[in-house]
Amino acid sequence: MNALGNGRRIRLGGYLVRLCMVLGWVAVGTQDVTAQVATYPNKSITMVVPYPAGGATDAAARLIANHLGKALGQPVVIENLAGASGAIAAQKVVRSSPDGYTLLAGTINEVVLAPIFAPGTPYKHQDLAAVGPIGVTPFVLVANPKMPARDIDELIAYVRSKPGTVNVGIPGLGSLQHVAVSMLATQAKVEWTTVPYKGAAPLNVDLLGGQIDLAVVTLPSAVQYIQENKLKSLGLMSTQRAPLYKDIKTINEGTIIKGFSTDAWLGVFLPAKAPPDVVQKVNAALNQALKTPELRDGLSKLGYQAADPGTSKEFERHVQTEDARYRSIAPTLKLER
Repeated sequence: MNALGNGRRIRLGGYLVRLCMVLGWVAVGTQDVTAQVATYPNKSITMVVPYPAGGATDAAARLIANHLGKALGQPVVIENLAGASGAIAAQKVVRSSPDGYTLLAGTINEVVLAPIFAPGTPYKHQDLAAVGPIGVTPFVLVANPKMPARDIDELIAYVRSKPGTVNVGIPGLGSLQHVAVSMLATQAKVEWTTVPYKGAAPLNVDLLGGQIDLAVVTLPSAVQYIQENKLKSLGLMSTQRAPLYKDIKTINEGTIIKGFSTDAWLGVFLPAKAPPDVVQKVNAALNQALKTPELRDGLSKLGYQAADPGTSKEFERHVQTEDARYRSIAPTLKLER
């Protein structure tokens, strides 16, 4: 009986020792994480941009990276990783270490639309932590000068008279431009041919050359051509005119299309498992940057309306709202593949 009791006490003693060791390891691990967060950032940070260098998204990301680096006290280095309408870059950030040293300059394309409209996308927007918005830019529906229509109403009448013969270029399957074209066709009750390109650059070449009738592009990439009469604007795909280009009408100013909006936003994201304190630090740095006139003016010149400082929770709710909006309309759209 004593021997049995002694055996139990020995086993219990061994269990308590192992338990103490495990708790000790947990405590050390927690201390390590706490220490890492307290010293964050103590090295350079990478911001992954889902599009090639030289475009509007890249230019805005580089601008914000410069100001973000100043606010955080460490350089923010840009890494351009294009492909799959931004999904390759987003997937890299989703799979990266959630230590705060890999950021995503994320757009609605790869964060919200890819998981909805691109079958097989290996992540969802919940796999990213929404840090805060950078800005928003409207799309514009443009035509080569040979197009007889002068505004959105005349365009709709023209396309209805020639169903399926008018073609519309988009810079990538499953992109917001692709969704916008389908939404517009549904609302206007028209049929046209959607022509996907591998990026905005080849699309612009064909559009300027007259090989494409129409295209949906970002305002920054088209405004110079509109002002030089090399392209014809048929309206911003937004509810309001752009502050810097108030002479460009919206498609909602016609008699047929009302309440149409597909503005493209840009924001900062981290992997979903990033520590809340790190998310808060990056959010605070972003808000500090967004308060500087230099950054706001720079974004404005790129065609973006700079976001107002806010919390990560507010931006997360916006992303959730966008996700719910496009999931609700997805069954009504016909996206050619």
